[in-house]
This record gives sequence, C-alpha cells and structure tokens, in this order.
Amino acid sequence: MRFNRSVAALLVGLVLVASIVLLAPRASYSRQDRDATLATASRQHPAGTDELGRDRLVRVSAAFLLSLAGAIAASAITTAAAAAVGTLAAFGPASVGWLAMLACDVFLALPWLFLLMMVRSALPLTTSPANSAAITFLVLAALGWPACARAVWRGALNLRNAEWMLHTRASGLRPVQIVRHAIPNLLPLLVPQFLVCIPAFVIAEANLGALGLGVGEPLPSWGGMLLELDNSAMLMQTRWVYFPVALLVVVLLLLDAIAVEVE
Repeated sequence: MRFNRSVAALLVGLVLVASIVLLAPRASYSRQDRDATLATASRQHPAGTDELGRDRLVRVSAAFLLSLAGAIAASAITTAAAAAVGTLAAFGPASVGWLAMLACDVFLALPWLFLLMMVRSALPLTTSPANSAAITFLVLAALGWPACARAVWRGALNLRNAEWMLHTRASGLRPVQIVRHAIPNLLPLLVPQFLVCIPAFVIAEANLGALGLGVGEPLPSWGGMLLELDNSAMLMQTRWVYFPVALLVVVLLLLDAIAVEVE
C-alpha cells in the first residue's frame, strides 16, 4: 500500500505541476513565437518550442491534463455501461443475458483499434478542437465496455448464487431492489476495471492522434506531438522532441502501477 500511495502522490504531483505551468502568466498552448521556432531550452521556453514556435512545455502540460481528464471521464462512462450491461445480463431474463453476452463477444472478436479508427474516421473532421476531443473520448467510451461487461457479468453471476442473495429473493424483494443491493458488492470488481481502462484510453487517444483522427489543432494532444518524431530533420535540431514521449511513458507506468496495486 505504501508503494501505491507513493505512485499516486507522484501522479498528483505531475498534475499539479502541469496545472501551475498552464496558470502561469502568458502561458498559451496556441501562442506562436516566430523568432524562436524549434528553439532549445531557455528561460522563456524551458522545454524549447515546436516548429511553429509554440512553447513545448505548455503544450505537453495541456495535452497531459486533457488526456488524463478525458480518459478518466471515458473510463467512468465505460465502467457505468459495463456495470449496467453485466448486472442486467446476470439478474435479468436468460434471453436478455444471452443477447448481451453475444453483443460483447461480437465486439471483442473485432480488431478494437481498427474498429475505433473506422468509427472515428466516419465522424466529421471539421469540428472545433474542443468538440473533436469530446468526440474522441466518447468514441473510446462507447467501444471500450465489452471486456469490462463480461468481467462484471461473471462477478454478478457469482454474487447471484451467494447465500445471502438467495435469502433476498426468498424474502420477496423485487429485481430492482436486488440489483440495488448487488451493485455495492461489485465495487471491488468495478474499481479495478475503472483504473485499468484509464491507461488504455490514454494510449488509444495517442494512437488516434498519431493517425490524424484524434484531437484537432491547435488543441495539443499526445498523438499530435508524437507525429513530430517522423520528422528526421527536427530530431537533429532539438532533442526536446522526445520530451512528450518520455512523459507519456512515465504517466502510463504510473497509471499501470496504481491499477496493479488496486487489483
């Protein structure tokens, strides 16, 4: 538990640092300094600038907070949907449960990233950056529930056969009341599922952004900054291009460590 707390404290520290960077005077992820394109680290730009003269530290901080907040929101939606589908399949009629699990199997049999790319590419690309970010994470939430729903279904089945659950049915409680009592007992299963989805959604958003299907410019995203690694000339001019990648790896390791400790 000590390791879990230290990792969580480190992640919270990164969030605080990123927030302070964005709240600093004149900090703007879209402000361009035409006289300092691809600049190295300086007092004005501690992590240098990109090819458009935008402060890299500010953009990485904004991308980090946006990705983490969007992933948490998408994970909450996915976990709630999985809880609803899983409990309905376990406590509802057998035909409903069979159809729900069939839908999960169909989704799981498809290439998840390829399906995500198809759905996201079918959506309009001319939307505003804020709307593109919301759409990206909503698509992630809409397609990420099947695996979690199957886990909830298996846990709910075990719970349905528990002795105290048999007593509740024998006492004449309605199905809605039974499910209301079952949900709190599924929290030890739902919380790890929620935490596991967060790093998965962070890396999925980065993959979509690297393919040009994620958050729109000028709003920064992990994927958009990963595209800079394709420019060999830029890699020769400044090593700060690797800064977003390094921070992304650190964040994913912290999120994975928290999820593993909770499990």
